[in-house]
Order: sequence, then C-alpha cells, then structure tokens
Amino acid sequence: MYEKIKSWISNNRFLIGLGIGAVLFLACYLFSHRTAEPDNNIEGTIQRIADDNKQTGKAIDRASEHVSSATDELGRADEANRRAAFILSEDKDRINTCAEIINRLQRNNSRAKQILADVERASKEAE
Repeated sequence: MYEKIKSWISNNRFLIGLGIGAVLFLACYLFSHRTAEPDNNIEGTIQRIADDNKQTGKAIDRASEHVSSATDELGRADEANRRAAFILSEDKDRINTCAEIINRLQRNNSRAKQILADVERASKEAE
C-alpha cells in the first residue's frame, strides 16, 4: 500500500504542486488585497468627510443667511412696534381730550338743562 501511495504521489506531484501554487497565489492575492483595502477605505473616508464638511459649510452659510434675515425682520418688527406705540400714545391723548370734551359737554348740558328749568319756572311764575 505504501508503494501505491508513493506512486500516486509521484504521478500527482505536478497536480499537488499546482494546488500548492494556487493556494499560495490565493493567499498572496487576499493578503495584498487586504492591505490595499484599508488605504482605499481611508481615502474614501477622507473624501466622504471632506464632502460632508462642504455640505456642512453650505448648511452653515444658509443658516447664517436665515439668521441675518431674521435679524432684519426683528429690526423691522421693532420699528413697527415703536410706531404702533407712538400711534397708541397719540390715540390715548386724543381719547383723553375727547373724554374731557365729553365731560365738559355733559356739564354744560346739565347746566343748560338747569337754566332751561329755571327759565320755565320763572316763566310759569310770571304768568
């Protein structure tokens, strides 16, 4: 049996050598491919980070524009509030003036009613 195995091995030495060579080739290919892959991953990661940074920069620029617009809007709203407060104060003054006029008219009306009542009484007494 030993002879049979020996003859089989000698007949198949070429095939065994070819198999070992294929295994070595595959091992070298896999290991060389693995060492190159992290470099590609690092370069890809760096590129993705750079792209993300560009997008983030654009988003920050847009946010800055929105903040600037909001600041302008707040300035305009503040000015509108000041104008409204001024108008309200003018209206308050007008309302107070009108209230004073109404009070004077009511007093004058009461006085006129009193005078009219006195005139009617005097007229009745004179008759």
